[in-house]
Amino acid sequence: MKATQTDQLTGTITEFHSLFPGEDEVIDFLFGLRWPDGFICPSCREKSPGVHPARTFICPKCGNLSSLTTGTIMHGTKKNLSQWLLAIWWLSANEKGASARELQRLLELSSYQTAWTWLQKLRMAISFADREPCKGVVELGCSEVTPAWERHEEALVFTAAEFILPLGVTGRIRMSMAFDCSEKAMVQFLQKAVKEKSSLIAPGFAPFSHLEQSNYSYIIDSKTEIPKRIEEINSSFEIWLHKIHRGGVSLKHLQLYLDEFCFHNNASLMANRHSIFMALVQGVLEATPTSYKEIVQTGAGGKRK
Repeated sequence: MKATQTDQLTGTITEFHSLFPGEDEVIDFLFGLRWPDGFICPSCREKSPGVHPARTFICPKCGNLSSLTTGTIMHGTKKNLSQWLLAIWWLSANEKGASARELQRLLELSSYQTAWTWLQKLRMAISFADREPCKGVVELGCSEVTPAWERHEEALVFTAAEFILPLGVTGRIRMSMAFDCSEKAMVQFLQKAVKEKSSLIAPGFAPFSHLEQSNYSYIIDSKTEIPKRIEEINSSFEIWLHKIHRGGVSLKHLQLYLDEFCFHNNASLMANRHSIFMALVQGVLEATPTSYKEIVQTGAGGKRK
């Protein structure tokens, strides 16, 4: 009998507990990742190799009380770090997407708000975990997507997708919300999403007509407004979004879900599940703290350190 996604996730969670049987193992693991060459105080910036892994510790140089979660997405949490690491493990293994209800059940959290906040923070970390740009031959488009069918809301989105030759398959993808489809906005998207010197396949009209002046080779695909590959990706995103979240995503949070969708696609290019997990853990450690209020009001993600 073919294993279901639930069966597969149950297996991966069992594997997680075998690797991290307790809170001490989780603390050792995260401490080693954050300070591989010894603890560096976030206050005085002095290195103290003699500090042993712990959740909280006092800097022997300046006496500052610090925490393993200080300055990370997990900043200020009162929950066990093993719960956070399990949530990261679960999200990295959950290829089809994740909901706050599922996370609430997994961690046995009493509050849905806590589960939703954690999941939004992990989505913020994804932009740090998955930042390699598209390269080579890249299809490019700018079109509208509908994140909430019931509310008839639409958002303008730039999409870039590697076209892997000679297989003819889609590789890495990048998606980003846009205020307009101007040439300036397109170039700003390319600077983050596509490696310079790549060959771009895009329609033969503005804002694409001057892309060859922006350190890219520009190939006219067709006279259609949206390249077929880009249209298929956007359609898949809408289906994925509504299947998992049933139209419950607002425009101000849409970028987080675009990042998650791209992450799950691009994860298939990584060596194995462990590589996906490690990338997301590093993203969690690199993304800066964001409060629940900031998430609700603006949907803003963390900034790079």
